[in-house]
This record gives sequence, structure tokens and C-alpha cells, in this order.
Amino acid sequence: MDNQATASTVLGDTIIEWLAHEALLESESAALYGELCRRLRGVGIPLLRGQVAFRILHPLYAASTVNWTAATGIDVEYFSAEDSAQDRFLLSPIGHTLTHRLPILRRRLTGDTALLDFEVLKDFRALGGTDYLVFLIGYDQIGRNGIICSWLGDRPEGFTDDEIASLQRITRHLAIALKSKIERTVAQNVAHAYLGKRAGEAVLNGLIRRGDGEKITAALWYSDLRHSTELANHLSTEDFLNLLGRYFEMTATTVLDHGGEVVSLIGDAVLGLFRVEGSTADACDRALAAAHEARWRLGSSRPANHPALDFGISLHLGEVIYGNVGIAERLQFTVVGAAVNEVVRVQDLTKQLGYPLLATSSFAEAVAGPWHPCGEHILRGMDTPVPILTIRQG
Repeated sequence: MDNQATASTVLGDTIIEWLAHEALLESESAALYGELCRRLRGVGIPLLRGQVAFRILHPLYAASTVNWTAATGIDVEYFSAEDSAQDRFLLSPIGHTLTHRLPILRRRLTGDTALLDFEVLKDFRALGGTDYLVFLIGYDQIGRNGIICSWLGDRPEGFTDDEIASLQRITRHLAIALKSKIERTVAQNVAHAYLGKRAGEAVLNGLIRRGDGEKITAALWYSDLRHSTELANHLSTEDFLNLLGRYFEMTATTVLDHGGEVVSLIGDAVLGLFRVEGSTADACDRALAAAHEARWRLGSSRPANHPALDFGISLHLGEVIYGNVGIAERLQFTVVGAAVNEVVRVQDLTKQLGYPLLATSSFAEAVAGPWHPCGEHILRGMDTPVPILTIRQG
């Protein structure tokens, strides 16, 4: 073995040892890959561009890629399942490698052996690339999950055989280092999508036993879709689910946009909360702003040939228990308590009183606004009348 090959092996072993250490840490995938590319270039690998891609479990995306260039550093992109089915992807070297399950693909971009059979390779050559490698590393026997990694070199004579062997070995160890990080990301995506970001993080951090939780003071936000039974009976399944999607975009999305948490999607109802962590007025102000925006979205957007929808919103301020309830085999991370029951009952009054937005006096007293009293009402299940207010429009 010549001195260059020996040096390449030693440097490769050093990087592999570093990757093994990183596999044990909770570092981000993108940061890890960017540092790997910098180290490879730093030890003499003629690396101009690198890319690693892997599947993710996310409601909106099917895959993520981390791109690195010597000039710009790292850049993260996300792709839907539809993107992966487009000709532009299928006719790329990455798509070709995945379709044919090739463990390695190499293309020289310059010289007598150049082969530019994919359009993107011409772009890589224009950037100064001379040699292009793709490695596919699977996590299972059928190769459904894993990583696909590409390396673009810029040395005139391309990668040496020893460098290719080192890159292949390093890519396998990169796959090992990324596996736990990808699985952690998948767990976070699922937890955030089904529990909400804050509750999802609490569960992932160990708050998983029945009874785990805390008492908090919060502005509560509750909305309910009007005539949902009638709509479900008269619309096709697809049309009704599309209508629910529109409704949740108007309501749940506004709660998140104003810094609240969507605690539950209860059938066609949304229960949100805005924690009192600074001032009570701030939490209530954000909840009220979310309610105004939800009603604005309802009035400003009705797609052609789509059925009309309407909903009521109630606002309340109170103390709730935030945590795990249920049985050991089936837990739900939610909020419970008298205040939750009260905000639900207040929303029921929006139909009776004819106002789409109602609030309790405890909420209205915490945030300024053109409040209009609607009288005192006995909420279902309660003995004492509760002052109810609405907000004047315009």
C-alpha cells in the first residue's frame, strides 16, 4: 500500500471514529452531514458537493434531503410523495439508483470516459464537477428505508480508487450515525402531528405515565362546526372530509399561528389553549386575535362549488389540569377540569344567542375590547349563572 493510500485509510478511520461518537449524541442530521463534508474536504477528498436523502414520516412530506457545497454550506429541502413521482426525479441519477436498487452509481463528467446520461450531470460539470458517485445504503432487507448519498468531486482526474472505497465505507457509517437521528425525527413528527408540539415533546421527554401532568392557568379557545350531522349525511365522504379540512384550517391553524396549542380535535370541534406564562392579558389577547382571524377566514374564503360552513367560538380563562388521562394501554395527553367543561357549554350558547363569538366575564375582564353583555346564563351542569359577553363587530 502506497503512502497516499495509507494516509487515506488512516484519515478515513479517524472520520469513522468521529461518526461513531456522533451516533451516540442527539445532534441534528443536517449539522452532522455538513460537518462530515467539511472534514472530508479538509483531509484532501476533492469534494465540491454532497447530498444525503432519506425518508421521513410527516403529514406533508415523504423525504428530506440535506445538500452541502463548499461555497454555501448546508441546505435542507423537503419533498412530498408527488414530487418523488415526477419525471424530473425519476429521470435523475438518484431516481435511477432508487428504481433499480443500485448499491453504487458512478459517472465521470470529464475526459474520454465521461458519460452525461442524466440532464443534471451537465449542470454538475458546469459547476466544475469532474466525478460523481451515488451510494444507496438500506436499513432493511428490501431497502425500503435507508439513505441515498451522492458525492461530487472537482479534481481533474476525479476520485481515486482508494477515495471511492473510503467514501463508500464512510457513507455506511454515516447511515448508522443517521439512523437513530432519523428515527427520533420520525417520532417527533408523529408526536407533534397527533399531540401537538408542546405535548409531543413532553411525551417524548418521558411524561408518559397516567397521572403525569400539571395545573396551569390558560385562555381556552373552543370552536364547533355548525350542522355537521346534516353535512355528513348529505355530502360524500370525500367532500365532507374536505370540508372538515377547510374548517380546521380556519380554526386550528389560527390557534397555532397566534402561539396557542391545539390540545384536541374532538370530532368537528377544536379545543385550544393559550398558556398564561407572562401576563394574563397577553394570553387572552392572542386567543381573541385567533378567534377574530378564524371568523375573518370564514368570511373571506369560500371556494366555488363548495358547501357553506359556519362555526361558533367560545373563549374562557381558567385553571385546567394538563396531562395524561386514560388507561395504561391507551392514554391521551389533554386538558381536563371545570374550565374545559365551561368553555364547551359557552360555545353551545352561540346558537341560542345568535352570536358567533362568546366569552365569559373572566376572559373579557382580562383583555380590552368592545365587549357587549349578553346577560347571565346557567350553563349545562352548573347551578350558578355565568355572565356571557360578545364582541361588537365593526
